[in-house]
Amino acid sequence: MSQAEVDVAVIGLGPVGAVLAALLGQQGMTVLAIDKQDHVYPLPRAIGLDHEVMRVLQGLGLAERIAPYVMPYRPTEYHGLGGEIIARYDSVPPPHAQGWAPGYVFNQPKLEQIIRETLAELPGVTVRLATELLALTQHDDHVGLSVAAPHGKIETHRARYVVGCDGGPSFVRKILGGTLQSLDFDEPWLVVDVLANEEALGRLPQTMVQYCNPARPMTYVVGTGNHRRWEIMLLPGERPEQMNQTEVIWRLLERWLKPGDGELWRSATYVFHALVAHEWRKGRVLLAGDAAHMTPPFLAQGMCQGVRDAANLAWKLASVIRQGGSDVLLDTYQEERRPHVMTTTSTAKILGRVICELDPKKALERDRSMRAPPGQQLPVKYRQEFLPPLLAGALMREQGLPVGTLIPQPKVLVPGGVTLLDDLVGSQMRLVVRADVDDIPAALCGLMDRLNASVLKLTRSGVSHPVSKREFVIVEGDGLLENWFVRHQLLAVFVRPDNYVFGVARSSSEFLNLGENIERVLLRDEQANLRNFATRQ
Repeated sequence: MSQAEVDVAVIGLGPVGAVLAALLGQQGMTVLAIDKQDHVYPLPRAIGLDHEVMRVLQGLGLAERIAPYVMPYRPTEYHGLGGEIIARYDSVPPPHAQGWAPGYVFNQPKLEQIIRETLAELPGVTVRLATELLALTQHDDHVGLSVAAPHGKIETHRARYVVGCDGGPSFVRKILGGTLQSLDFDEPWLVVDVLANEEALGRLPQTMVQYCNPARPMTYVVGTGNHRRWEIMLLPGERPEQMNQTEVIWRLLERWLKPGDGELWRSATYVFHALVAHEWRKGRVLLAGDAAHMTPPFLAQGMCQGVRDAANLAWKLASVIRQGGSDVLLDTYQEERRPHVMTTTSTAKILGRVICELDPKKALERDRSMRAPPGQQLPVKYRQEFLPPLLAGALMREQGLPVGTLIPQPKVLVPGGVTLLDDLVGSQMRLVVRADVDDIPAALCGLMDRLNASVLKLTRSGVSHPVSKREFVIVEGDGLLENWFVRHQLLAVFVRPDNYVFGVARSSSEFLNLGENIERVLLRDEQANLRNFATRQ
């Protein structure tokens, strides 16, 4: 028997678990990350991510390393019963508010491998592969874990908190006795990934297509390089094991490809679910990613939702473990993320219902209701407009927007060129003040020091530069952040490490009260927090 003690144990090292472990390790926490498999799964599963995920990966220093394996998402056309285009979806045009294109396709095995390599570079993170969780036991100040290591060796470990990122069948969720709420979407699909040859690529659609034909609803996705994906709905009476046969797959693809046109990379049958866990936290154990929710793929938000979980949870665990914050803060994880997931999943379900309609009469009526009026062009809809803000939790929700939304990430001028804001200042808590704000209240400055938060002063001349370790002068190259300040009539804004706006000040009185609100919401019982923090020093 062996025993180790860590701040957080992460169960499951798919993209969500790996990102969470990396974010925790980056903040100096000790992490035990375990996975049943002894290698990165070599075949693609997720294929879409968005600008918020790219900003998280940028914060981990991975932007350049993943660049060869991501590509901006193409526009999407919805083709109706007779092939007519009944809907168009696209990404919001530049300037891009988060510093990245709104959507991307990516090579999942390559991305996961790069994140795993990052974990190896973080001294506080221990990765244990071919290791399976057997049991969890909760105590007042820790969780005991029993795991089966390679060669049948049984080990016990202690962690202050445990996060189950172990997918839809989640063993952690089952240990907790957790249940799932169904949003009433359970449709069987066959997913086929093809590596097409060069001649075939020229004949394939150059954009994403949703074939909303009741005879066979299908989705076509342009992946990175020569990767192309077809998602094919199974019809009533079709059995998954029969449809997932090579000869059947090529017959389904014959409209686009013949067997000599490419290589079957992967095929798998799934039931596309819309499920959300009722409880995301029980004591010192939490759920994230597919362990907490499963989303149909029609909005390309499945993995994105899990990475949002990781970014949301990482800074809150760091606040509790490293800064002595009240663990009541961890209750805001579900309070924030579950409504966001419910809304996003419901939207994906609505889009799925459009695509999955099998009744020809209803499909004809759908097409009539969706097509453009005579003489008018079909409007383009933007995917990002479907994503809701945070409505409750660790933020000053009574202030309304932009609280609960992502702060923009502009390009900023630096000596010798231009860089993205986060690359200059990092992703910790930040107080951003307008150019004409001369004085920051002393109490608020002291609170920023205690929170290790950065202070960013927007100016209009010169170049961006650090004034001290956590104080920066910011000069934009595109005016993105200044225009956002003007649009929302802001003097100052306080931003969380996951880039969501905690609170704002639109007047001098609100500026004076901002620190008090940060203490009230983020630190809760301040005297107890200070005692805990002093004990750790």
